[in-house]
Amino acid sequence: MARMGRSSKRRRYLMERRKTANLAAAHEGAEEPLPRGAPLALRAPDRDEEWVDLIHHDPLVTIDVELLRSALRFAFESGDAGGLLGRAVDEAPITPSRWDPAAFSLGLFLPELLSSCFSIRIGKKVYEPSRTHLVRLLEHPPDDVRDVALRQGVLREVAAEPALRASLERIYVALRELRGLLDERPMTPGETIRRKVEVLTAIKAILDEADEGLAGAESALSRLASFAAAVRERDVYRRLTQILDFDANMARLEVRVVLGSDGKIRDFNLLKADENADNPLVLSPWRRFVSRMIAWFRGYDYTESEVLLRVIDEVFLDLEDVILPCFDLVGDVELYLSALGFKDRVEKEGLEVCLPRIEDPPAIGAPPGPRFVEGLFNPLLLLQGIRPVPCDIKTTGHDSLVLITGPNSGGKTRMMQAMALTQLLGQSGIFVPARGAELTRAPTMFVSLVEGAPADQKEGRLGTELLRVRQLFEQLEPGAMVILDELCSGTNPSEGIAIFNMVLSLLPRLHPQVFVSTHFLDAARDLEEAGAVERLEFLQVELDEADDPTYQFTPGVAPTSLAHNVASRLGVTHEELVALVERQEAKVGARLLTASTESGEMEKEIA
Repeated sequence: MARMGRSSKRRRYLMERRKTANLAAAHEGAEEPLPRGAPLALRAPDRDEEWVDLIHHDPLVTIDVELLRSALRFAFESGDAGGLLGRAVDEAPITPSRWDPAAFSLGLFLPELLSSCFSIRIGKKVYEPSRTHLVRLLEHPPDDVRDVALRQGVLREVAAEPALRASLERIYVALRELRGLLDERPMTPGETIRRKVEVLTAIKAILDEADEGLAGAESALSRLASFAAAVRERDVYRRLTQILDFDANMARLEVRVVLGSDGKIRDFNLLKADENADNPLVLSPWRRFVSRMIAWFRGYDYTESEVLLRVIDEVFLDLEDVILPCFDLVGDVELYLSALGFKDRVEKEGLEVCLPRIEDPPAIGAPPGPRFVEGLFNPLLLLQGIRPVPCDIKTTGHDSLVLITGPNSGGKTRMMQAMALTQLLGQSGIFVPARGAELTRAPTMFVSLVEGAPADQKEGRLGTELLRVRQLFEQLEPGAMVILDELCSGTNPSEGIAIFNMVLSLLPRLHPQVFVSTHFLDAARDLEEAGAVERLEFLQVELDEADDPTYQFTPGVAPTSLAHNVASRLGVTHEELVALVERQEAKVGARLLTASTESGEMEKEIA
């Protein structure tokens, strides 16, 4: 048995020597063999390749190419770039955008939403996309409207064509594998050749799938298909294919194996060996012998590993400008697959998403743009295990100032939050949480939802509210979207209403897209009756026959905030509070009685 084991090892050893000898002979046909110990020179690629960009109409290089190139070369040699390849994507410059995340992100919980609802599921495996990259991408909707149209085009096509989606998923898996091999799995000693072959295998998988799987794409995915098709026409792809075929298919062996009753090999015979003559790297034994003799007479000495590594390295360097865009592509593909994951997630709840129609804001004095959202829901409720109730929101124009009234827990804040998310995701070019939507583009957005006071708050409630109002007007631009929750609720009614009226009277001058909620019902009714504020509209929470909110919204001002209903639901009525007081009094009396009894018994014992 020991003899058979040594024989099998020797056969494998001879096969590996034959493979490297073939590579040496093929290499010598092009240039002189490598002198022992000579370093491998880094050569520039044959030509510059067009940068593949799937999310911008005019392709942009959004990463530091030279930094990435250096990291790529180091990673190919060591298998570990220290996370630099991943950070190159996470920290890439942002698409030109006027949106400032500091003005709206705090109230939208975008990282939490992405973590919960934007996962990428391929088969049975869930891939975690780069949250840092996706958050930064979505928080900066592009200024160029063509970018939005391009992204919608990709999502519309992939959502309608399962075969294209499957191909894009396979490309993503190969891209992740490539990044993992170069940046996430340190190379162990003796693994250099095998790891480099795996890198080349991943590159070939990306090119093949992009060329063949995306061949019928009409959206921006056709860019990737054309790019891959062009690379596959190059000589370097032919050499890449030969190397991988040589590694996987040098020869076909026919063997006879005899197994014992214990499942162990009793006999092993090689019956036939057919070498892969179609691969030019596989040379005949005679040509291999002649090539080695010529090299010996010239005084060259090299190991098989050096030759194999040189051939692999030269192909890799020729493919360098093909590989570099792949790390940018990871983020592009993640945007689309995450958006599709969001669509899948909400559809499991019986909800619908859409790609909205977005129009440019009209000139001042021209008819207003559209604002209609059908089946709007707040996806953040899914994080709490709550199925949202969709509602319809329609105003007479995009620049209407909508004042919302109604009881607490009636859905006002959640609806406004959903409107902000719809505007943000829509202008980023992906699905929005609605069955249908027509929006007008906003240059910026300001979102201020009522939250608990921070520990380091310096001002009182009135001062904090005044600072919020000032911040709004400092950042407000014509056409911007504004979401204000419970305006001026942090001070006494007389002061609050005065500020409230002042803000509402000034906002229309810049034609913003405004949603404001308030509990100043008397002030809201006065505004409705007076009709003095331009383009002011009113929505109220709809109630059923039992005065419970339906989470729908109808025109008008709520007649009451139904504080008594909320108090009753939460157990804050006069009767229930009296009962709680009496219960506490009874507990105190019982404790006093127990203490008195114990004291009397102690006195008796002492006596």
